[in-house]
Amino acid sequence: MATPIARAAAKKQPGGLDPAFLKDWADRNLAAWDALDAEAVADTCTDDIVWTDPSVPWPIRGRKELVKLINAFATSYPDLKITRVSDPIPSPTEQLAMARYTMTGTLTKFWPYTNMAPTGQSMSVRVVDEWIFRDGLLASNTAIYDCLYTARQLGIVPPPNTLQSKIMSKVQHLRARSLRAKAACPACGYQKNHTH
Repeated sequence: MATPIARAAAKKQPGGLDPAFLKDWADRNLAAWDALDAEAVADTCTDDIVWTDPSVPWPIRGRKELVKLINAFATSYPDLKITRVSDPIPSPTEQLAMARYTMTGTLTKFWPYTNMAPTGQSMSVRVVDEWIFRDGLLASNTAIYDCLYTARQLGIVPPPNTLQSKIMSKVQHLRARSLRAKAACPACGYQKNHTH
């Protein structure tokens, strides 16, 4: 939970984010991630936090769901490590900051959000986070990283020019044909010989 001093520092610059507050908050948040302490990470967030991550098909909403997400990371990637690439960059006009990290880990257990089986393969991916704050706590986190590159490292998506990638391509072509047919008539989804 943010202290009264941290909350005051967060509000110090009208519109902008105080760099001292941001450094303190980011250090506490990263320490919580290092420990894979879901409750400690959630304590740096608002009750109605909205957390968007490419590995989850929908936004995570609220501390309770965020704790579940972090515990899923800790279970599926027990060696998960998040390393800061540079100090977070505060906005001079908004309660917003950008941060760059490297995320590494090995998928050793089932990933519940997309039904992915463990592969025993590791990833190392650059992440950019957009943080939006309210009253000294994180209200919104949007993580941005290359999902295709990550999925290839983890063995979820096959490398190019392999038998598996050619099979995936054939399946995609069949699905694309169906999608094109539905898109031909936005009103009903049919392509030929129909009236409204």
